[in-house]
Amino acid sequence: MRIRLIHSSLCLIAIIIVSSGVSSGVNAGSAMANDISRPILLDAPKKQGQTEGERQHSAWQNTTQTGQQALAAGDLVGAQSALREALDAAEKFGRKDSRVAVSQSNLGQLYKAQGNFELAEKASRKSLELIRENGLKDNFGFAVELSNLAGILKDQGKYGEAKPLYEGALAILTEVRGAESVEVATVYDNLAVLYQKQGDYKAAVAVQLKATAIYEKKLGPDNADLAIGLGNLAESYRELNQGIKAQPLYERSLAIMRKNYGDRHPAVATALDNLAGFYVKEGKLKEAEDLQLKALETFRETLGGRHPDVAICLDNLADLYTRLGKTELALEKSAESFEIAEKTLGKEHPLSVGIKHRMEDLKMQDLKLQESKLQDAK
Repeated sequence: MRIRLIHSSLCLIAIIIVSSGVSSGVNAGSAMANDISRPILLDAPKKQGQTEGERQHSAWQNTTQTGQQALAAGDLVGAQSALREALDAAEKFGRKDSRVAVSQSNLGQLYKAQGNFELAEKASRKSLELIRENGLKDNFGFAVELSNLAGILKDQGKYGEAKPLYEGALAILTEVRGAESVEVATVYDNLAVLYQKQGDYKAAVAVQLKATAIYEKKLGPDNADLAIGLGNLAESYRELNQGIKAQPLYERSLAIMRKNYGDRHPAVATALDNLAGFYVKEGKLKEAEDLQLKALETFRETLGGRHPDVAICLDNLADLYTRLGKTELALEKSAESFEIAEKTLGKEHPLSVGIKHRMEDLKMQDLKLQESKLQDAK
């Protein structure tokens, strides 16, 4: 089962002196309930009496927002077109303008979503280099991009390189925002995902408890970021075979998402799918199937039928039907999952590769089953 461990990206924005078109630094926005950064909307552009610099800034801003929104919607082709255009627009302000660092950061998140980790790492490091050149290596924006780069390295399995970046981001954010800031909680939660990928679930729990305590204190008991943290903490307890602790956290995470978004929302579908994964581990396969079918319906209704999250949900269903001995149905879901992943992410994306391997294993199992039936018939 693919449980979605949600890495929350912090999002850079540029601090712009609009009247002169000169940038004066980099700042950051908050985390979101997804593994794609929430678009941080700058002040609405003026419609009348704009200077040339203001018009250029408005063009960059609008293109950036278009790209971020396409990225959040899973439209990676549209996102790439817009975000590359935004970088071109930013470079007109000068190489060291903070909008260039922002645009490089956004491209890093795009390439990460595409599974092109080499380009993602290159773009994120470029963003850090520009921030550093502007003398801002100890500020909020630098910490934000350290965390984003750590996430890219983590997804490549470069855990040893990622951990000190998370720790560096934590040190800066603790200094500039305080030890109980929401941004510190977000980095704690991302560090915990790193520990989970390393199989160190006890270490993950330790920092996840810190993250969820901060979220609840600062954001309240019904916040979507808290729901993310609770879901990730539940996964750690699940892997530690502490189902009695995991189940109420999964259920609370789902309840918070429903309270925030209603029943028809991708975040709710993700929480349903993750709870289904827990039920699979507990051997409650019928309950798991009901939840996964509901999640799949919600993903298709809210994101369309050709979104990577639909592919993940179908892959989880393929795994479930395999466990239920429904090999033909499992193959059907696996093939559908691979088709979507291949078209949206490409054949070389880790998700596509993983789904393909499952599908090949299923085909082999089905072939052996058919051969066995033929032998029995003789």
